[in-house]
Amino acid sequence: MDRLNYRPYIRIGECIDMNITEQHGHPEHLFSALAEETRLRILMLLDSEPQLCVCHLQTLLERPQSTISRHLAVLLEDQWLTITRQGTWNIYAINPELPLWVRQVIRLSRMSWSLSVEGRDLLKHADQIYRANIDRFNGEMPMPTTVDNASPKTTINVLFLCVANSARSIMAEALLNRWGGGRFKAYSAGQKTEGSEVHPLTLVALKQLGLVSEGLYSKHWSIFLAPDAPKMDMVITVCDTLLNEACPAWPGRPITAHWGVPDPARLALEHPEKDGMTYFITAARALEPRIRLLTQLPDYAIEKIQWRDEITAIGLINQ
Repeated sequence: MDRLNYRPYIRIGECIDMNITEQHGHPEHLFSALAEETRLRILMLLDSEPQLCVCHLQTLLERPQSTISRHLAVLLEDQWLTITRQGTWNIYAINPELPLWVRQVIRLSRMSWSLSVEGRDLLKHADQIYRANIDRFNGEMPMPTTVDNASPKTTINVLFLCVANSARSIMAEALLNRWGGGRFKAYSAGQKTEGSEVHPLTLVALKQLGLVSEGLYSKHWSIFLAPDAPKMDMVITVCDTLLNEACPAWPGRPITAHWGVPDPARLALEHPEKDGMTYFITAARALEPRIRLLTQLPDYAIEKIQWRDEITAIGLINQ
C-alpha cells in the first residue's frame, strides 16, 4: 500500500493514552498498516529481535535504504516503533506501549511466516545479526552488519506432560527430538501412568511420520522430581485435563505453558466406525508446527521472561 493511501491515526505529540485508545477503537488501521509487505516484514523482524538498526533491516530485506527509511518513518510517525540514537546510528524497536492485542497480531503473523522457508531463513539471519551486535547496541562502538555464526548453543530441556503419557506427550517428545537438532532435549511423563503403556497406534503413527520411537515408554512425572533428574527449562502440558490441575513445583522454576490437543485415543474409542489412526496422525500434525516454532526461538531469549508469552502463544497455533 502506498504511503499516500495510508492515513495515520496516531500523531506525534499526542499523549500515549490517547494513542492506545485510538488503537482499541480503530482496529482497521492496524491491518491497513500491515497491508504493505515491507512494513509488515519490518514489524515481524522487530517482533523477533529486541532492536535492529536501519542497516540491518536493509541487509535483511534487500531493499534500498531510502525505501527502508521511508517505511520506518511511517511506522515511527504512527508510533508502532521507538527509536534510539547511538552516535550516528538509529536503533529501532517495537513500541512497548502497543496494546497487547496488537502485539499478538504481529507475533502470530511472525510465527506463521517462520513456518515458510523464506521466513525461517530471514528470522534466523536476523537473530544472528542481533546476537553479533548485542554488545554494541548499548555502546558507542561501530555497528557492523557482519555475522559471527560460531556463537555457543545451550541445550534446552523440555518436559511434555499428559495424563497417561501414552500418546500426545510421547509424540511431542519424538517430534522435538526430531526437530530440535541437538539444541533441545525432550522428555515426557504423565500424571496417572499405573498400568499404562504407549498406545500401539502412537507407535504406528510415529513410524508413518518417520519419527524415532525407540526408548519411548510411559512414565510418571515423579521421576523428574528426583534430585538426580535432569533440570527442566520448560514444562508443557498437551492435554486439556491437566490444564486446571495442580502440577508439582518443578525444581528450578521452569517456564510452563499449555498446548491443548484433543486426545486421539479417546476419539478413536468414541468413533469406532472410523480409522483410529487418523486421530493420531491429526494430533501429531497439530503438535508439529508448534514444535518447529519452539525450536526457532533464539538462544539469547532463554533466560528472558518473554519466553513465557512466546511459548503460550505457540499453543494458539492450529486452534
